[in-house]
Amino acid sequence: MKSLEERQKILVVDDSKFNQELIMEILGEEYQYVVANDGLEAIKILQKDWTIDLMLLDINMPKMNGFEVLEYMNQYRWIDEFPVIVISAEEESSIIEKAYNLGVTEYIQRPFDAFIVKRRVMNTLVLYANQKKLTNVVVNQVYEKEENNKIMIGILSSVVGTYNKESREHILHIRIATQMLLRKLVEKTDAYPLTESDITLIATASSLHDIGKVGISKEILNKPTTLTDEEFEIMKSHTLIGAKMIHSMEYPKDHPLIQTAYKICRWHHERFDGKGYPDGLVGNEIPISAQVVSIADVFDALTSTRVYKDAFDYKTAIQMILDGKCGCFNPVLLECLKEMGTDIYVAFRSQMDDYRNYKEAQKISGEILKSETLPYNDHSQRIIDFLQEKMDFFEMSDSKELFDYNPLIGELTVIDREKHKKYKKDILEFLSFDMNEEVIDLIKKHLDESTIDNKEFTLQIQDRNITFHTLWSGLDTDQYIGVIGTIDRRR
Repeated sequence: MKSLEERQKILVVDDSKFNQELIMEILGEEYQYVVANDGLEAIKILQKDWTIDLMLLDINMPKMNGFEVLEYMNQYRWIDEFPVIVISAEEESSIIEKAYNLGVTEYIQRPFDAFIVKRRVMNTLVLYANQKKLTNVVVNQVYEKEENNKIMIGILSSVVGTYNKESREHILHIRIATQMLLRKLVEKTDAYPLTESDITLIATASSLHDIGKVGISKEILNKPTTLTDEEFEIMKSHTLIGAKMIHSMEYPKDHPLIQTAYKICRWHHERFDGKGYPDGLVGNEIPISAQVVSIADVFDALTSTRVYKDAFDYKTAIQMILDGKCGCFNPVLLECLKEMGTDIYVAFRSQMDDYRNYKEAQKISGEILKSETLPYNDHSQRIIDFLQEKMDFFEMSDSKELFDYNPLIGELTVIDREKHKKYKKDILEFLSFDMNEEVIDLIKKHLDESTIDNKEFTLQIQDRNITFHTLWSGLDTDQYIGVIGTIDRRR
């Protein structure tokens, strides 16, 4: 038996102690259990314990009922993290429909069949374990990509920094501030519906905001005294030089990174009141990407030492920007800076880009898994359909012996309905009823020939009729992802 730490953890939420004990007795000792006597207690547990693998939820409870729990989980997007099976005596179709609309994986009505409860719990846990594995694969890919981006930006910083002494750290600081300000912005307002992927794209593109300075002479860039009017006009041209450089690159002009980098390069010196350059854009005519880089640019310039000035204290710098002494900015971004300025400055000093945290990679991974690039936009619905197919197959069968093979995790589960037992065996050991290689090859042949439209076949092996039913997720239509079946002894 698995150690306590290895067992999957189930949160049982029910105001009846009898129901709690009944569920735990049915499911057995292979799981860890956490018990909540009402919905409010369940929420408190979820807030502290993110190792819960599944919630079994009743509807009618004091303090906070099941629907209120589900609404809370949807509000904070926990429903994507914790699968929920409702077990309730409520049988009205409107109630069941509401539960599914709120994101539950399954709805089981009381009085229930113990086998069905065990089976649906097991299927849900296996499927979500596979989903977590898929998520982790994407997380690792995203994390590796971000590490590569960090190296690329470091190289870019060094290249530009050899030309312009102030640019090396400045590029890194702008990326940090841009990311942190954008995250605060989406918390404060729905006016700019940016995803975590959008934020990462803008932050990456921000590293190119001053690329046009390579077209400005070193004498002007590194001049230790105030620029003349003529020199300032030349300095201002770095916005157009940078935009032209971006457009001249041999990449598709409609690529999101190219488009974003172009906007930032050209318009990061525009002002919200229309008095900026080069185009005199007003308010939200300025892309939000350029607006955020603009305020980040000013904040870093004020708090950093330059050839022509000493650094200001970060609190003084924030107040100068809020007082309008350094340009005119979007009022909402000013609020973001007021709230985040200290954190940004600390991040500057530690050179810690908070996106490097693995947790942030998980945010992007979640969006990738739900994106339109997947065969189904509704990932939860795919899981529900997958589970339903399994349950329909088993419930329609009168066979006393069932099996469920999951090649993704290499697990074969056998259920003996007559003895009320479930056990795991090696797949070849399970099917080796004095089975010769010819029969094994026949099974493999039928499995390989199965399709999403022709997924079931029955073979007579020794004294048994074995029905095989292949399962397809839609992620890959060329390969089944599981096999379930029944075994019947012939008389």
